[in-house]
Amino acid sequence: MAEGDPDDAGRDDTLLTLQEAADRLKVHYMTAYRWVRRGDLPAFKTGGRLRVRARDLEAFLQERQVDVAAPTDGGGTDWDTHVDALHRLLLAGERSEAGALVRKVITDGAPVGDVYVRLLTPVMHRIGDDWVDGRISVAEEHRATEIVSSLVARLGDHFRRRGPSRGTAVTLTPAGDHHVLASTMVADFLRAAGWDVHHLGANVPADDLHTFLQIVPAELVCLSVTRPDLERAVLERLREVVVETTGHSPLLGGQGVSRELADELGARYLASLEELASGSELVSGAG
Repeated sequence: MAEGDPDDAGRDDTLLTLQEAADRLKVHYMTAYRWVRRGDLPAFKTGGRLRVRARDLEAFLQERQVDVAAPTDGGGTDWDTHVDALHRLLLAGERSEAGALVRKVITDGAPVGDVYVRLLTPVMHRIGDDWVDGRISVAEEHRATEIVSSLVARLGDHFRRRGPSRGTAVTLTPAGDHHVLASTMVADFLRAAGWDVHHLGANVPADDLHTFLQIVPAELVCLSVTRPDLERAVLERLREVVVETTGHSPLLGGQGVSRELADELGARYLASLEELASGSELVSGAG
């Protein structure tokens, strides 16, 4: 962060306040300020206020591999405490308080990608364990899931594509799997990574996917599986459909599948959401 240079300030370029820069980045003011203090986002003072050149803002966006939602190493945030707190709020059905907690974590500087990976995902795993072990009812599990789904819906705008499209991707859960939350998160991370995403939601039959992919050509299809008891034949049929219509093997992930099963099916295994934001190659041949 440097004091203003009269020559620089006089260039023919739009000057933004830090709040305007934060709005364009879709982050909280304090997050943008932290980037300025760290030297990531160029800014200078003029008239006692921080200003960001529009061209510097665009360069900042283009230099980032994904976008402002990319997960970090999680440093500086007590994620365990936040997970405990959100877990209690979800079990109590405290929708407003849960939303306020998530907003505070973001306001304190955590990227939205971290919120997905280090807060919402582990808390939903805990909710699922509560239901499996009989500590909560199906109704309570559904209520908690609905609250988190509403939070994800509000956060989706933070996952913005930068630069040219990497291609078209489709996300879904297979027929018989009604848990859509993980697939929704995958869709958001793919958008952040530069993909044009068609999110089909939960419980999608293979024949319907086949019809869709004939209408909407795609290079990447991501299947999120939460049920470990899902019939293997369902996944095998989906794999056939994806290979036939796209020429590529699907990306398979979720609590309901393992790397070994993905390998046996001829699909690529997605170990974590972070892998989607890493910039690694996601499209593979049919084998």
